Amino acid sequence: MDHPPLSILLLAVSRRLFGDSLPWLRVFPALSAAATVYMTGLTVHLLGGSRRAIIIAALAVIAMPTILIMSSFYSMNAFEPLIWTSILYFTLRLVLEENTKYWGVIGVLLGLGLETKHTMGVYAVALVTGMVMAGTRRLLWNRWFLSGAIGCVLLLLPNLVWQYVNGFPSMEFYHNAMINKNVPRGPADVVLDQILFANPFAFPLWITGLAYFFFTQQGGKFRFLGWSYLILLSLMVVSQSSRPDRIGAIYPVLFAGGAVAIGKPGRHSALKAFPVLMIVSLLAGAAAFAPVTTPVLPPPVLKNYLAAIGFAPSLEQGKANEPIPQWLADRLGWRELAADVAAVYHSLPAGEQRNTVIVSSNYGEAGALELYGAEFGLPRVYATHNSYHLWGPPSDSVKTYIGVFVNRSDLDNRFESVVEAAIHTCGECTRPQRLIPIYVARGPRFSITREWANFKIYN
Repeated sequence: MDHPPLSILLLAVSRRLFGDSLPWLRVFPALSAAATVYMTGLTVHLLGGSRRAIIIAALAVIAMPTILIMSSFYSMNAFEPLIWTSILYFTLRLVLEENTKYWGVIGVLLGLGLETKHTMGVYAVALVTGMVMAGTRRLLWNRWFLSGAIGCVLLLLPNLVWQYVNGFPSMEFYHNAMINKNVPRGPADVVLDQILFANPFAFPLWITGLAYFFFTQQGGKFRFLGWSYLILLSLMVVSQSSRPDRIGAIYPVLFAGGAVAIGKPGRHSALKAFPVLMIVSLLAGAAAFAPVTTPVLPPPVLKNYLAAIGFAPSLEQGKANEPIPQWLADRLGWRELAADVAAVYHSLPAGEQRNTVIVSSNYGEAGALELYGAEFGLPRVYATHNSYHLWGPPSDSVKTYIGVFVNRSDLDNRFESVVEAAIHTCGECTRPQRLIPIYVARGPRFSITREWANFKIYN
């Protein structure tokens, strides 16, 4: 319910083809990142850039922390940069060739993007607004634009129908996440986060790209890209967003513009050396950020490295200034959690085990216990969080619950007996996952089928 289904469909294909092997689960995100690099190169070529410019822009995408992070594990975020970079490539062709038929391709790509992340609609609004502000509106409001919009809506229609039937749960999720999840950031912090997650070593490149689209004759025909970026950045500032990746997909085209600008042959020796210095800088940035963004160092070594460079991002409430960033720390401890829960479950009498279920208030814990359930012989897993809530409730005939990541007082109020049977520990995890009590609750004093709707957590 928190995101559209396309990336989950691709995940189902991946699991059917390759199983749950971690390397194979990361193949599709890695291919998406590689294709983003390729589309960035095509964009440079379209803008008239040289081979040297293509190399510079490609290295900038490869070294971009947001791309490195999102392409190293499976999520819907891995596909957003590829889809948006492709949309902007065809938009550039539309403007360059003044061929409005490209709106059909753009509409299909946007429909696929919206079936991956609803928030891609923000990119689309920024793009159209930028085209209006830059005087490119003559290429809008024609039958091909309308056909592209219709194609986009048709692709999104199944999810829109599902949202309507289910009371628009994604809107509820986005609202709650904005209030309860993200850490408010001031304007200066938002801008600094953009510089950091686009790679500080690449800052001269993309700021040059922004200037290229605004202030040069060659790039001026694509000024709408500069306006689109400023609109997106302004939205980040106004919303005080702590998630710099929200507009990360716009940077490949800025890298492309910057690479075209600095990749031209210069008359002065200093200008001739600048592209080489840029390549060296980008390679240095890739080396510096690789341990921060991808799982290449053991957790103890990584903590020391992050402490040495002073890197401690704060992206979500309750997970600020972690010694290991959330995108790495949240990969740890799940199988060990399943083993600890299994020890509690198998300690129950055989007769009681047959009438026992596991319940959690977090989809992460529930997902891990379900994934490793067969290996450890665990019972059915239920959860009140996000889509898991749609898959409940258990039967009222269940008399024993194993609670994992649940509130003790809630159990005490609803069960005859509550025992803390074990505590799962994960020293390298984020704060919420470091100490997780495992409870055995017996004798429910309520009807879970009647109260299940009240347990819903969309956040």
